Amino acid sequence: MQVAFGLPGLLWLIPPVLGLVWLWYRRRQPPVRHTAGLWLWQKAVRKGRARRRFDLRLVVLLFSALLVTLALTAPKVSLDWPGELVLVLDVSASMAATDVNPSRLERAKTLAREYLAASPRAVLAVAGNQVQTFGPAPGQNLLGHLEGLQPTATSANLRQAIVKGRALLPGARVLTIADQAPPPETDGYLNVAGNGANVGITAIGPGFVALANAGPGLWQGEVWVDGQRYALEVPAGGFSSLEVPSSTPSARILSSDVLALDNQAGFSRRLVRVELSGRSPALERLLALLGTSRGSPGEIAIEIGTPRRSPSRFTVFFAEQASGQALVFDVERTLPYLRGVELVGYNLPTPPRPAAPGWRPLAISETGQALAWYHPNGLYLPPAESLQNIPAFPVLVYNLIAPRGEQRSGLLNHDETLLPRPSPNQPLPPMHTMQMAPWLALLAALLLVAEFYFFQYRILRQRLEAQATPTS
Repeated sequence: MQVAFGLPGLLWLIPPVLGLVWLWYRRRQPPVRHTAGLWLWQKAVRKGRARRRFDLRLVVLLFSALLVTLALTAPKVSLDWPGELVLVLDVSASMAATDVNPSRLERAKTLAREYLAASPRAVLAVAGNQVQTFGPAPGQNLLGHLEGLQPTATSANLRQAIVKGRALLPGARVLTIADQAPPPETDGYLNVAGNGANVGITAIGPGFVALANAGPGLWQGEVWVDGQRYALEVPAGGFSSLEVPSSTPSARILSSDVLALDNQAGFSRRLVRVELSGRSPALERLLALLGTSRGSPGEIAIEIGTPRRSPSRFTVFFAEQASGQALVFDVERTLPYLRGVELVGYNLPTPPRPAAPGWRPLAISETGQALAWYHPNGLYLPPAESLQNIPAFPVLVYNLIAPRGEQRSGLLNHDETLLPRPSPNQPLPPMHTMQMAPWLALLAALLLVAEFYFFQYRILRQRLEAQATPTS
């Protein structure tokens, strides 16, 4: 049970209000007592002292004044008891950090056990690369699912975990235990992050390795790349890159920190399977130079002809024929596979317009004539033979194929390497909240009515009856 005050500043009124009530009560004129002798006077004094030791009327007035003052502060009482619960647990790689003893994930499991054990019905939602849900079931029955959880996910989608958990147990409160910032959809949040230092590999590719530093100061250390040591400095909260001669490097940081999952990474290439429909000597020579393999189904498809459908996988179409030529005036520059591809200023044949919907111009002439087209899942170009002498053509094909053959291992999301830091906890809202101001005011009114009846009305009535008796 918790008590909160809407206007806590009014609590300072309690001492002066009680003091004023006490002064007003004590300033009343004491009744005159007529004594017939010394022994009667001493008896009256003893009775007066007894009344001063405990005055019920004064207690009732003071208590009524206290209740009225408390009612002005708008107090509310929050009552909490175990109820239905959706518990979201972060299992991203940063939860393996040991800056919290024994690790962030083990600390999160300990907290999760306490809440699950007390819940009569719960859902456990594990937020990783894919969200896993267990339940709904009694909380005790879900404790076994915590044991096998490992912090290996490259990221954690807490919002998706909350949505799936609430779908399984509508109306239940949601408690998120994580080391990253709480999503706004959660009802309660427990943070298990620490302040440990960490340096990790965040990117690796042909001829380079990049590192990030989550520590408070400059990191100076060594990186082992393909059997050779390289000295490197990484600024606090920043990144640094290292150029290496290898096109398929393998790197390892020669130091230990609170997170070991990002200390080693590698880069390699594999053959990309291409499905080619139709015959094009220029394309076949280029695909052979790029080291692709032919087969079906392919990771990328190449077809000769005009698109007559929306492709279900990434497909590159080359027109069989074209009518006329035009100078490329502008291209769509937001597409990643156009990096390094310079088409402006070159003459391109004009292919037939795609017969399927969803295609947009990729390259246009000065008059607005479309010379190439793109689709979220495809590309439509003039005949390959008309492009083979343009320097941008092999670069474009390389950009389409090479990324699909790149293999990287040991890399985490850079946010995981930079390690989320502690943030304030958000306790679960109480199951029930009661506004106490009306009840306090009602109790004060009842006490004042009782005080009037027993200490004013009855005494006045007795006096009137006593005066009326001799008259009658």
